[in-house]
Parts: sequence; C-alpha cells; structure tokens
Amino acid sequence: MKKIYLIIAFFITLILVFLILKVLFVNNQSNSVTIIYPFNMTVFPKDMVSPSFSWKDDNNTTKKWKITVKADGKSVIEGVVVSQKFWKPTVKEWNSIKTSGKDLNYSVTIQGKGIGIFSEADVTFSISDDPVDASIFFRSVPLPFMFARENMKRIKWYLGDVASETKPNAVLQDMPVCANCHSFSKDGKTIAMDVDAIDDKGAYAISSFIESTKFSSDSIMSWSSFQKGKFTYGLLSQISPDSRYVVSTLHDCEIFADRKDLEYSQLFFPFKGILVIYDRKEKRYTELSGANDSMFVHSNPSWTPDGKNILFTRAKAKHFNESGIHNGSVAKPQDMAKYKKFEKTYMDRDSLIKFDIYTIPFNSGKGGQAIPVEGASNNGLSNYFPRVSPDGKWLLFCQSQSFMLLQKDSKLVIIPQGGGKPRVLNCNSQNMNSWHSWSPNSKWLIFSSKTFGPYTQLFLTHINEDGNDSPPVYLENFSFPQYAANIPEFVNSNYNRKLKIEPDFLAGDDFLIRNGEIHQNTAEDQAAFDDFDAAVRKFPKNSEAYYKRGRIFFQRNQFAQALIDLNMALELGKNLNYFVTRGIIKIKMGDNQSAIKDLNDALRIDSTDNNANAYLGVAYTQIEKPEIAIPYLKKAVRLSKEDYYSHYYLGLAYFDKNNFQEAELAFSSGITCCTARSLFPLMYEMRGNSRTKLGNFEDAVLDFTAAISYSPNDPSPYYEKGKALLELRRDKEAAISLTKAEQLGSKQASSLLSTINR
Repeated sequence: MKKIYLIIAFFITLILVFLILKVLFVNNQSNSVTIIYPFNMTVFPKDMVSPSFSWKDDNNTTKKWKITVKADGKSVIEGVVVSQKFWKPTVKEWNSIKTSGKDLNYSVTIQGKGIGIFSEADVTFSISDDPVDASIFFRSVPLPFMFARENMKRIKWYLGDVASETKPNAVLQDMPVCANCHSFSKDGKTIAMDVDAIDDKGAYAISSFIESTKFSSDSIMSWSSFQKGKFTYGLLSQISPDSRYVVSTLHDCEIFADRKDLEYSQLFFPFKGILVIYDRKEKRYTELSGANDSMFVHSNPSWTPDGKNILFTRAKAKHFNESGIHNGSVAKPQDMAKYKKFEKTYMDRDSLIKFDIYTIPFNSGKGGQAIPVEGASNNGLSNYFPRVSPDGKWLLFCQSQSFMLLQKDSKLVIIPQGGGKPRVLNCNSQNMNSWHSWSPNSKWLIFSSKTFGPYTQLFLTHINEDGNDSPPVYLENFSFPQYAANIPEFVNSNYNRKLKIEPDFLAGDDFLIRNGEIHQNTAEDQAAFDDFDAAVRKFPKNSEAYYKRGRIFFQRNQFAQALIDLNMALELGKNLNYFVTRGIIKIKMGDNQSAIKDLNDALRIDSTDNNANAYLGVAYTQIEKPEIAIPYLKKAVRLSKEDYYSHYYLGLAYFDKNNFQEAELAFSSGITCCTARSLFPLMYEMRGNSRTKLGNFEDAVLDFTAAISYSPNDPSPYYEKGKALLELRRDKEAAISLTKAEQLGSKQASSLLSTINR
C-alpha cells in the first residue's frame, strides 16, 4: 500500500512541475522577446540595402534565435539561426525578399528557445516600389557643440546612398574654419554652403557640384558686403532652384548660448533680421520687400520648387534696448551685463519666442505682401523650417512650443502647400525631429532625430499620395560613433564615391592664420608661431600675419621683434588692434610718449575701445600725469567693470594725486574682480598704503598681511606693515615684521628698527 502512495505522489509532483513550466512558458512567450527595430509597419525603399533587425529577450537562458520571413503568409526565408539579438539579411537574402513580388506585406518572426521556455515576436513591414533615387549630403559633428567649435577639424561632411552597402564617403573634412548650412539647386548641379572665409562669418561659397568640387576664392561671396563690412552670419541661407539667387537673413542678432547638456548643448535662434536676396548674375544685393520690416525677425527662408515664392518664419523682433546687441551674437563689453540678463530669461524659459510661417512672392527679387500660412501660423506654437515638396503638393515644417533648432519637443508637421489642416507625422519620435529634406521624386523625407540617444541619427519616411507617412527607417550606415548626423539634404544626382570638395580658398594666407589661431586655442604656442611665421614668409603683404606673429613675440617678452612686426603690420594696413598692440609694446619698452600717439590713433578709429582707453591711462600714469590718466581709466572701467588692470592703474593715478579715498575705492574694485594672482600683492599693498594715508591703520595691517601671503619674499609689504603696527603702538609685532623686511634686503627697515631698539 505504501508503494502505491509513493507512486501517486510521484505523478502528482510531475503534474505540478508540468503546470509550473506551462505557466512560465505562457508568460515568457508573450513577454520575453521585444523587437526594437524595425518599427512595425515600416516602409522601406526598394533601392535600400538590407536593414538590421534587433530585439531584446528577457529570458537570460535563451542563446539562439530562429528567423523566419514571410510574404503574404508564404515563407521567403526560414531556418536562419543567430546567436546574438541582431540579424542583418545578407545581400542574397534581402534580394530574395525584395524580388518575391510587388505590394506584399512581410512579416519577420523571431523565435527564442531557452531552458524549458519558448518565446517569439514578430514585426511587419513592406517595400515600396518608390526608390529614393538620390544622394544624401549631411554633416557629422562631435558633441557638445562647444567642443565642436573648439575642434572644427573633427567635423566632416558626407555624401551617402541608401543603396550602398558601404558607409557614406567623407567629401569635406579637416576644415580649420566653420562651415555650416548648405543647400543645392533643383538639378543638383550647384552647391551653396556657409563658410568662414578670410575671417568673415558672412562668407558664402557657391560652386558646381561635380567630382572635383572647388571652393576657391572666386566662389566665395560675402553677405557682409551688403552691410558695408558690419558683422553678420548670413543666417540659414538657401540657393534658388535655378541657382541664380540666394536668400538669407541679414541685419541679424541671435541668441547663441551653450548648455551643460550633451543632448541639447545649445540654444540658438535669431531675434532680429530681414531677408536679403543676392543675384549671382547681376552681383547685386537687395532687401526682399515685405520681409524687411525691422519690427520683425525673418528667418528660415525656403524657395518653392518653381522659384516663384519664398516661405520663411517670422516673429516679433527684439532690439538693442532689450538685448544689448547691435548685430551678431556678441555684445560689446559695456553692454554685456544687459545681454547676459536678456539671454538668461530665455535660458530659464521666462521669455519665449514663437515663429509663424509666412509666404511671399519672389517677383524677381521685388517681393510683395507677406501672408501667414494657414495651419502653420497663429496657433500658439513655434513653426519653422518650411520645406515644400518638389511636386509642389505638400508643405512640411517643424513645430514646437517655442524657439527653433534643437528643441526636444520638435515634431514634423505636414499640410497642403497652399495651407490647410495640419497633421503631425507618424514617424516622429519623442526626442526631437528636425532638419528635413524632400527626395526629388517627393516620395521620401529624410530628417534628424534623437530616437536612439543624444547623438542625432538620420531617418527616412515614405509619403504617399494622401500625404500619409510611414514609421521611420533608420539609416544605420549614416551613423558614426560619438558623432551626431544632422543637416541632411537630398541631392538630385547619382551617387559618386569619388566626389570630393576641396576648400581651395584655405590654401592662402587666411588658412595659415586660421590654423595658427586653432593652435593657439589648444595652447600649442610653437605650432601657432610656425603657422604665422609661414604666412609672413609666404604672403609678405598680409598685415594680419605680421600682427599675429608680433603678438606671440610680445607674449614671449621679445619686445624688439614684436615691435618690428607691428610696424610692418601698420605699414600694410591701419587697424585698431594693431595700434593698440604697438602702443602696449612701447609701454613695456618704456617709450610712453610714442605709445600715447598710437593709442590716440586707435581711439580715433573707435573711441569706445576698452584697451585703448586703459593703456592710454597707463601711459599717462607712468609719465606722472595722473590728471590726464584718470579720465581714460575711468572710461575703461565703465566700458568693462571686470577690467582689474584699469582699476589698479586708476588707483595709482588717484594715489599720485593724493586722492587717497578714491584710490582706496579703485584698489578695492580691482581686488574684487582680479583673476591675476601676480597682481594681488600689488593691489593689497597699495590699498594698505591708501588706508595708511587715511589713518585707517587696522585695515591697512590686514591688507599688508594679505600682500605678504601672495608674495612672501617681497620686503616691501613687511616694511609697510611694520610702519602701520608702530602707528598702532604694537611695537613687538612691528619689530618682527621689520626684521623680516630687513632680512629680505630692506635698508629702510634697518633704519626703522634702529629707532625701535633705542
């Protein structure tokens, strides 16, 4: 009987184990495998290389996965087994999928088998009969943007093809200067790009887009010419479909602020600007009437495919009285406090700016009435980057709560070209969607998104006849580790792996000078000197080369050589910085009278230059004319409150005038903002001397003590401290301080000590 009970118990145990395993199997079957990519119902172009399928599996015991592909229920690929959570069909496998028939719905099933556990998941996709049939030009940039600006040679521009198994080809790289937004003519035969040429942020390169594309000096025009040399970025320029015209934002002001955030490391948007047209044939600049009202900021210009209209974004402008900026994105020193306050309100989102999209007739550059686009304006949101499909049917733009460029909530929105009800595209991720471009056949969009992390990736989406889009296609071949891929642009041309862009304009003196500046920024002093020295020898008529080399001689205290270079620079060109630098060199060499002439020449160029005012005050102080020095030094500290050097010399000038109260205030201001350790002992000692003259011996002793802490081997502050202590009748302490001064070589201390000892 006992044996029967044991047998029954054994079978009951087996049944319980079976039930437990069954429960585990059912639970894991539905939950263990999750397909990460592709997204369900993705539409791939027929000319695209095979995508990668990736998934995660919560069952840690699963070591192999079986892949099955079906087309309308019929197996196309089966029996493929992989040992990683990743599968990329071979060329043969992908071709067998693509050639299995037209208008088919495909499903991919991924099955995993662990210890006693079976799991699976599937995803569906289709392959469009519409090819991309165009090259893709884009930029690859390291993050954050501050790092990219300081390491511009790391930025690269690529030309790629979705049909190519290999990575895109780097067509432009190792540029020591900034290059940015680009556009192409409708036929893909002309490229236009923002570049910094000859130290001009407004420079713009236009060239034939061929196998050996040249950005030569002849291909560079400058938006600064329209502003008679005044600074401009020539922001977000775009060439016309027929390549004759270019439109850009000029008279511009921008917020250009860095953030401590790898993913969103910059806040950038214009808050002032008008649209200007450049006619390449007539070589003429004209304001676009209807988009030149200075009460508004006009930006993001974009041509309709027929070139008859321009779409752009518009918002209320901000002016100097609010921003502290006359043009560009950098305030003058005297206006910096106002600008920083202005900038902070946007960084903290206390202030917002929202753009509306307008359309205006081009009318051969004459412009006309700007009209808000229905569905892309007056909606309480920010609408920007309008792009019309080449067939003229659809308008695509970005929309976010505010601002433009690098907005986390930016979504792609589509409306009929003439305006209408907006629809947010399905392809949008939750993490920024922007920088979109239409394929020449109007069937595909390429755009940037941060779907898979902080480094922007490129995606495609298919647009059907009704303007409906598909889940995004990830262009994995277009991504590079630790680089953001952005500003993608379709080019209406066949892919050419041999195509290169040669920045020939950099082969001249400006290249050597800019390269030297880059070496200076990375503290490579000798490399910088070598670049400037080469520029002088190769281009002996370039004044800037002499100036830059002279500055390095000056920093090395080689004043005689520095003076020779600055003399040559001024022979070749009259420049504010040249006069100021030569004046400073002459002060260092003790030739104050000649320095005064140079600094006055500088002030005739710009009376608000901080350095010219400051060093003119220094020169007059050193020739013992404090009454002349004081007004210049006071102006210098008004222009720049943080100019501790001018505060110090202003204190010296007041001291020489026996105005000890003003001297004390000037030295106190200098100490507050000083960042140069070498100047602290002098400032503290001079403030102590001023306080001694005012009878404030207690505070004077504290100042001399501070001076000693910064310069413990200088006998002067010990001597002055000893004198102040004697006034306070603290003879023992005075004797200690004076003895130390005597040990360090002060004869005055010896004399004073002898009187104490008596």
